[in-house]
Amino acid sequence: MKFIISHDVDHLYGRDHWLRDLIYPKLWVKNILHIAQRKITVKEAWLRGTSCFQKNRHCLEQVMSFDRKYGVPSAFFFGMNQGLGMSYYPEEAKPAIQMVHDGGFAVGVHGIEYDSAEGIDREHHTFNELMGFEPCGIRMHYVRFCADTLRYEDEAGYVFDSSEFDKKVNGTIKAPYKQGNIWEFPLTIMDGYLTQDLEKAKKETLERLQVCREKGMEYVSVLFHDYQFNDGYTAIRDWYKWLIQMIAASETDSFISYEDAIKELEAERCQK
Repeated sequence: MKFIISHDVDHLYGRDHWLRDLIYPKLWVKNILHIAQRKITVKEAWLRGTSCFQKNRHCLEQVMSFDRKYGVPSAFFFGMNQGLGMSYYPEEAKPAIQMVHDGGFAVGVHGIEYDSAEGIDREHHTFNELMGFEPCGIRMHYVRFCADTLRYEDEAGYVFDSSEFDKKVNGTIKAPYKQGNIWEFPLTIMDGYLTQDLEKAKKETLERLQVCREKGMEYVSVLFHDYQFNDGYTAIRDWYKWLIQMIAASETDSFISYEDAIKELEAERCQK
């Protein structure tokens, strides 16, 4: 199978959420509950809770370095709008976007306006005006998706979307498909929907990948949020390291970018 790895950049700086939303109060309460439930350690709770005082909440450099080490042509999706706990502004994201782009990785839009043609077009335009180049594609924040999302994205000029995700079964085992001029890459595995226990997360992943193999899936799309690549989220960070290292060591599996996957898919369509 060919694995497409991507990262949603939900948070950039500690200041993102001060006086903008209630992310930090919710985080502190959640930490207390998770300690009581023995889901996280006191050290993890402390690191998560004090992240609001750090300059950077993102781990972009660390993730880029790790992905580069294992030859992962990953894509990073940045917000061009605010909502649902993603509160940085486009101009605040520009240096980080440029850093990722200059590092040789694909950069796309982490969308908010999933059900508005005007809103989707505005976010696309904002990215173009800010960066001076086209976004590689789009994924909606919280993988929100409606019957018209792809059509609106197509009209805005996006080449691909990777937002289709069945939350009831924690993923979508479905081949990429084209609607109009836009490709949809259903999201197969997302970190936030795995059990936050390393061994259980590994087991869930292996079971899902086995189903993918049985269904003859050629492309598997995986999402890992960059801000979790640190000691505050040891289980899910170590799960990501394990997954990437497992794929890199495989004789049958490999990594592929969205761009190259589209080239392959288009070539297959031409042959039919």
